[in-house]
Formats: sequence, structure tokens, C-alpha cells
Amino acid sequence: MLPVTHSVGETLRFLRLRQGLTLDDVAGRAKFTRGFLSKIERGKSSPPIATLFRLATALGVDPTVFFTGNASLPASPNALLTRAGDRTRMDDRGPGPGYTYEALAARRSLKMMEPFLITVRPEEADFTKTFRHAGEEFVFVIAGKMDYRVGEELFAMNAGDSLYFDATKPHAPLPRGGAVTFLAIFCAPPRPAAMRDRPKRAARAKGSDKRAG
Repeated sequence: MLPVTHSVGETLRFLRLRQGLTLDDVAGRAKFTRGFLSKIERGKSSPPIATLFRLATALGVDPTVFFTGNASLPASPNALLTRAGDRTRMDDRGPGPGYTYEALAARRSLKMMEPFLITVRPEEADFTKTFRHAGEEFVFVIAGKMDYRVGEELFAMNAGDSLYFDATKPHAPLPRGGAVTFLAIFCAPPRPAAMRDRPKRAARAKGSDKRAG
């Protein structure tokens, strides 16, 4: 397990070396350059959420590890309660300053969804970049106003509005008149078989231990 004071770069390096992979190996799997991954590992670049999803897929791990620093989270219970003060916060410097992500279910592993509370401050953010990743995404505006770009379309959104879209299309929030806070749920593609089967293997092993006792 990584130390509590982990960073995304430390987590990436730990996972890569644990699997005996080179930067070129991971870069090839995730379709990034070796130089970009090297910057992440050295703390010179903090990647956006979409990049973390691609890296998690390339490494065959749950994206949660980049927020908790725990590369071996146990199988989760049926329900997970996250108190308001227990959210895992991550200031995102990938697309430029002005983005704050709060993971709402960081302590649950092997999820089919990744919910985040995202705040964008327009006076600090760089809106020249867009994001794209595998799967689908759902956005619900909690406070503020924004235009949300998906591909060539632009959707005007106010508090209470929601949007569901194909996340493989370039997309990005564009706040209007101040900061905007919204719920974003990333629906990831199916996990690798090794990850899907992990709870089953754990259950079988537990059953074997009981019989042996």
C-alpha cells in the first residue's frame, strides 16, 4: 500500500513498477506519449479525470486507487455512505487551474460508476481544452450556470438541469457568470475479467477456509 501522503504520480509509478511495466508499455496501452506519463510520475503534470480513467484501464486497476493511494482495496460492501466531510478532494491542474473534483465514493472498489462533485471557477480555468474517455457520462447542475459542449453541440444548463452523453465525444463545461458546481457520474466500460472475477475468487477462498476449519 502507498503512504497516506501519496500523489497521482507516485500511485502511477507504484502500479507500473509492481506490474514490471516500462513507461513505454503503459504509454502504448493508454495511447499517451512516454514524455507525458513521465511528467505525471515526476509531479510535473496533474492529469484530468478522463486521463486517470484511461490509465486505470491500461493498468487493469480500479480508478479509485488514484484518489485513495490504496492499490489493493478490499471488495466493497453492498452500500457505502460517504459523509460530507469525508469526500476525497482533488484539485485538477491537468486542463489548467480552476477545477476541483471531490470523489463521492472513493472508498468503494470495483464500481460500475464513478460519481464526482465538480466545481469550475471560470476566472482561473482554461477552456481551450476538451475531455474524452471511454464510456458514458451524466451531469446534473447543482449551482450556477454553464454551457456544456459535447462534440459540436452546445447545451445551455441551469441549476436542476441534467445531461447524459457519449463520453468518447470531446466535451467540456463552460461556466456562465461565475463558478458552477455539478454532479458528474462517469459510467466506465466493463472492467477487465481479472477485476470482475476478484470478488468471486475471494468468496471461493473464504468458503474453502471455512471448510478446511
